[in-house]
Amino acid sequence: MEVADLIDLQTIVEREQDRIVQVNSVSLHGQTANAITIMDTGAVDSWAKAGEIVITSSRMMPASVAGAERLVRELASKRISCLMVNPYDDAAKSKFPKRLIDLGDKLAFPLFKIKSNSTYIQILNEINGLLLQNRRMNKMADLDLDYLLKSNSATDKDFDFVSGLKGVDLYKLQARVTRIAFAKTPNPSERLKVQFDLINQARAWFTTVEREEKILAFFVVEASNGATVISFFNQAQAEKPPHDRKIYHQFINNVHIPHFSVYEGVSATHPSKKLHRAFIEASFGVKIARTLGWAEHPIFYRDVSLWDLVNRITTNQDSRLYPARMDELMENPEIFETVEAFFEQNESFKDTGEVLFTHPNTIRYRLNLIYEQTGLDYRHTNDKFLIYIALIKKLLSDTND
Repeated sequence: MEVADLIDLQTIVEREQDRIVQVNSVSLHGQTANAITIMDTGAVDSWAKAGEIVITSSRMMPASVAGAERLVRELASKRISCLMVNPYDDAAKSKFPKRLIDLGDKLAFPLFKIKSNSTYIQILNEINGLLLQNRRMNKMADLDLDYLLKSNSATDKDFDFVSGLKGVDLYKLQARVTRIAFAKTPNPSERLKVQFDLINQARAWFTTVEREEKILAFFVVEASNGATVISFFNQAQAEKPPHDRKIYHQFINNVHIPHFSVYEGVSATHPSKKLHRAFIEASFGVKIARTLGWAEHPIFYRDVSLWDLVNRITTNQDSRLYPARMDELMENPEIFETVEAFFEQNESFKDTGEVLFTHPNTIRYRLNLIYEQTGLDYRHTNDKFLIYIALIKKLLSDTND
């Protein structure tokens, strides 16, 4: 996994304020960049890549305003970070037309003018220097975060570098891990764009949460099929259940990747030294989301901790909690769908019958078959619990297969 090689556009603008000026009013909040490139042709499809800053001369811009508008629309659709234009003279035709500025605002696409005392080379060298420094820092952070997420013996010293990046002792804080995974794996030609969109949206959302002081710091770590977000907060920011879920519901509701659905697993809150445990919990949440087909819906570990217990029991030892015949019955599609719907509908015969288009008495008949063949009576709490465990085991085994 890697920390996304992105740098805040606001940081670049602050460093380059003597050389560039924004001409439209798009907020730079949450806007990022991962590279800079020179536009030397209008054929956007042949060179544009998501996350790039595009720099060009007014000579290379389309001659007509309509043509310039088409170009800006194409750049925005390719998730280009922003457009910087160097006027070749002070003539009116070298300036940004108001229509283009208004379009940039409408598309939330930042437009910049390069000041007359600056050159392409200066801009390229400065921004490439910032990006290189950022990549080096991210690579070092990546190594530390990868260790912290996968090691169950982290110490305060292991947090020194990432704490320095955030200016706070992360080891003393509480932490929560969120894992986001695509429901389907992007093909190679679209992966860069899709991954950039996800990382950018995650950074933008958690930047907002950070500015609202609901968390103290966060990292977004790129994964092969999604991303991992590590958020840190102090005791005062640690909301109690059930109010601690709101951020994560809102997060997945704000993730919009065209043609892609995502799964979200959210760990319980842990001391930062137990990031490894939080990572395991969030990963298990994604596994259950895949099992249930719950895209666009966060799975919180505390809601599926029983599933994890059953998974570990059935994986690590041949522990027989109920008659073997129960597993055989769960291979019967009719029995399986009845048991699954029965628990999904909170044991309501009426609601179960409605979702299965079956009379409630038929539901009772099928559950009584379980009693007749296994001795497990759905009307008794202990037996009902064991039937539920058999359902969990079946769902998990189907996923593992």
